[in-house]
Amino acid sequence: MPTDMNRRMSRPEGDGDIGRRVMIYGSTGYTGRLIARRALETGLEPILAGRSVERVRRQAESQGLLWRAIRLDSPSQIARELRDVRVVIHAAGPFTQTARPMLEACLLAGAHYLDIGGELPAFLEARRRNEDAVRRGVMIMPGAGWAVTASDCLAAHVARLAPEAKSLRIGIARSPLLSRGTARSALGLASSDVVIRRNGRLVSVPVGRLEKAFDYGEGARWSMALSWPDVLTGYHTTGVPNIEVYVDTGTLTRILAPVGARLGEALRLPIFQPLQRLSAEILPEEPSDEARMAARHVVVAEAEDVWRRCTCARLENIDGYSFTALSATEIARRVLGGDFEVGFQTPARVYGADFVLGMEGSRREDLYAGEAVRDPVGRVWASPAPGSAAARGF
Repeated sequence: MPTDMNRRMSRPEGDGDIGRRVMIYGSTGYTGRLIARRALETGLEPILAGRSVERVRRQAESQGLLWRAIRLDSPSQIARELRDVRVVIHAAGPFTQTARPMLEACLLAGAHYLDIGGELPAFLEARRRNEDAVRRGVMIMPGAGWAVTASDCLAAHVARLAPEAKSLRIGIARSPLLSRGTARSALGLASSDVVIRRNGRLVSVPVGRLEKAFDYGEGARWSMALSWPDVLTGYHTTGVPNIEVYVDTGTLTRILAPVGARLGEALRLPIFQPLQRLSAEILPEEPSDEARMAARHVVVAEAEDVWRRCTCARLENIDGYSFTALSATEIARRVLGGDFEVGFQTPARVYGADFVLGMEGSRREDLYAGEAVRDPVGRVWASPAPGSAAARGF
């Protein structure tokens, strides 16, 4: 497992007034509202914050909470608004645009930084600030929501069962739920390259090149490798040097992936930004409560050792939005109580593989352990060899 100068803290912080020391930024968004509701249910009294004065004030006054309207233009100005904040739950995306100024402000103010994003570039930026966080005595933990808490804990579990693992493959079942904010983040990430980890290094392969079948509980389904933060967080948590993440995208998406990725890259050009925003606006702002309550999220993780013996487990959770509210609030509560590690951290690295089992509706199942390499549909599968033309380092 990678090691650094991080150390575990286990002392209470501050003067005990923890209810006033957690800020939820982006509290008026769909997931932000769920986090605020969960925080109140657990006895916290968060400071609500966001960019819109009217929306934040209306939300906070209806619940008798403190509020602040903060724009993300200047980290130094944001830091002044964090003067009495010990933990920030950053819930305003797209995180490729919003994470950096809030993270910088937290470092300036000496506040712990949590976010609920799943965008790899934001994780890479957070990892780059590790030493700054260590010097400031604070923890940086992107992915404190469903992404990446669920997959990180499952990866830690299979790595624990297979301590000699050299490869880790994670499959994520597609979700029927998509909020407007999630769509905005996804539209900004389309790329013709997929980031994976090879021999401890991050490299890129062409989109559509890697496919693998996973059993998400209803029989084997083909999934396609996509860039996902677990190629960074999974390595930090487990030390396994080869990591790929697959998403159950459906047959048509897999076939059209290269063309769709190039179109997505074009849409990121400034001239197409209005069209990108309009595409997201077509979606409803939030899923219905009925759809959210009926949804389930499934992750599968498979570890393989040098003898090609595989260990595999499956994790089922409630819908990702509700899980995010539970997970982010619980991590914030622990940090407020002094349970954290300074520097860049991951959920399972700090709180263990079984942390996820404390979330309502989470169920983990070991599928097989130490068996010969297998594919649920029997097709021979192989990754590009390190250093080949298909795997480009960066």
